[in-house]
Amino acid sequence: MQKSIELCQLVARAISHTTWNIPRIRDGNRWRNIVNSHLVENPNRINGHDAFEDSIFRAEKIMQARGWETDITDTQEQCHEHLYYQHYRLKCWKEA
Repeated sequence: MQKSIELCQLVARAISHTTWNIPRIRDGNRWRNIVNSHLVENPNRINGHDAFEDSIFRAEKIMQARGWETDITDTQEQCHEHLYYQHYRLKCWKEA
């Protein structure tokens, strides 16, 4: 039997700023903010969403260290001329 989980993080990139949103985890059929987000916060950032910079990649390292297989993908969506959204998806699985 295989166990699996999926995490995602939305990043809004513009000319003058980048906003890293709180990473989310799939809970059944819905997405919710992860409860232990302090584990993936960037300790060098203290202002709002900047604390979650690159957190999807830190979550990937945590899962790999715990013996999970991982696969991370990203897609980009143009919002308007100077803004696009980057959607990161992290899939993790492990034999039970």
